[in-house]
Amino acid sequence: MKTHVSYFASFLAISCFEIGFISPTFIADSYSLSAQIYSGFVEIFQLVGLFVVGPRLILGVREYHAELVANSDTASAMASIAFEERVHVSTSSSV
Repeated sequence: MKTHVSYFASFLAISCFEIGFISPTFIADSYSLSAQIYSGFVEIFQLVGLFVVGPRLILGVREYHAELVANSDTASAMASIAFEERVHVSTSSSV
């Protein structure tokens, strides 16, 4: 579960960088050195988020869910009275 939180936090951080990229400061002066450096970092983080963090988050959640489903099958090992084999017990007719 800790890995899910770290992947989600990194995905959230990448989204915040992308939101910061559309600020009016960078839009007004998009040719400055700091805006170009920030733009390069945003592109790198977008690629990392798209090809590494997102799929790992999805696969991790799917593995966790599959593990929960596999471990929830313990009730099927219990014997039910309704499905036990019926054994005929003869009774005497004198009673």
